[in-house]
Amino acid sequence: MIEFNIGDEIAKVVVRRAYRLDFETVYKLLDNKPFILAGGSLCGDPVNDFDLYPDSTNPYSMAAVRESIDAHRDKVKFLSSTRNAITVKLVDEDQVVQFCSYRKPTLFDLVKSFDFSHIQVGIRFTGDGEPPHADAEYHTQEFVLANVARRTAYTGSEYPLSSLVRLFKYAKRDKLTRVGVAQAAMKIMKDVLVRGYENYDDFKSQLDAVDLSVPDLREAWELYKTCCDKGLVASAKKEN
Repeated sequence: MIEFNIGDEIAKVVVRRAYRLDFETVYKLLDNKPFILAGGSLCGDPVNDFDLYPDSTNPYSMAAVRESIDAHRDKVKFLSSTRNAITVKLVDEDQVVQFCSYRKPTLFDLVKSFDFSHIQVGIRFTGDGEPPHADAEYHTQEFVLANVARRTAYTGSEYPLSSLVRLFKYAKRDKLTRVGVAQAAMKIMKDVLVRGYENYDDFKSQLDAVDLSVPDLREAWELYKTCCDKGLVASAKKEN
């Protein structure tokens, strides 16, 4: 009898998805340091960008990444820099990559901290001077269900205000039904109230947890108003 481990098979698929990234250029920018590739680029959808995170045991430096970008201008086009990430385009493969500063003690902790189920996946890559290889992979059961259903769900957040904005971004990508948007919005608002904030700086730090743009905020507001107009927010309140 042939043994079949669904977890192992999912890990293989996820790793195959990861190798769409231009690893050669990324590894040069990181001076051969290990890194974690995680989130949306591994969920099977068309890739808008690749999110990279520092490995806690030997983290890359954001300052060093900036210097490396300057040293490889023939391979990399600088796009933007914020408090949380440096975004570049890899010229050869026409790929957008975000080097994030967000860090957790382990791959498990990083993936579990992601606020929506369809992005709860990550792979640690290392190379020690050799071509990088997948050293560890982790995905949640919620990630598996999201991939099967082609839908997502809010899973909790350390920064619920940021999650509220991200919610409507995923709604626009048809990751949630309209009722699902309203239900998730109510759960997020509950987390916002429970967490609260001490002062304006704390309020801003919650929004700074992800890189937000004016279009993101505008789209979030318009979609939320649509849900209110259709009575979906009120329906979600009753169901919760």
